[in-house]
Amino acid sequence: MAAPNLHTLNSLLTSNDTQIKRLTVEAQQLIRLRDTVRRQLPPALSPHCIGAQLEAGILVIYMDNAATATPVRYQQRELLSKLAVDGLNCLSLKLQVLPEPPAPPEPKAPLHTLSNTVRQILETTATQLAEGSLKNSLQRLARNRNPRR
Repeated sequence: MAAPNLHTLNSLLTSNDTQIKRLTVEAQQLIRLRDTVRRQLPPALSPHCIGAQLEAGILVIYMDNAATATPVRYQQRELLSKLAVDGLNCLSLKLQVLPEPPAPPEPKAPLHTLSNTVRQILETTATQLAEGSLKNSLQRLARNRNPRR
């Protein structure tokens, strides 16, 4: 199987592929729209705007949590007026909360095993001890920490 032809991101974005160019232009428009909306939001709420989309006169603003979306809901008429001054004419405004995805689960710690030499030392030491909790513990440790085969 031949190795895939690898390109740098810049060469892909500047290539003659019309689909990539269209996606690049669309992404840039969405970034400009988000930045326009952020400029009109109060400074405390601006960083919580993670995106915006304008379709059929409806502006959808994506916020990162409900606590920051609620004040924007109450200020939506003012916001629409400010955006109209910026040249962005919207009929209505919708807010959607897109919380960050949960963190992936922590990887499980590797199971520690004992080498055969250490296991034999533990077993030998346990046989030389009188009956008791130390002897039982050493035997259990040697038995439960066998290397996997």
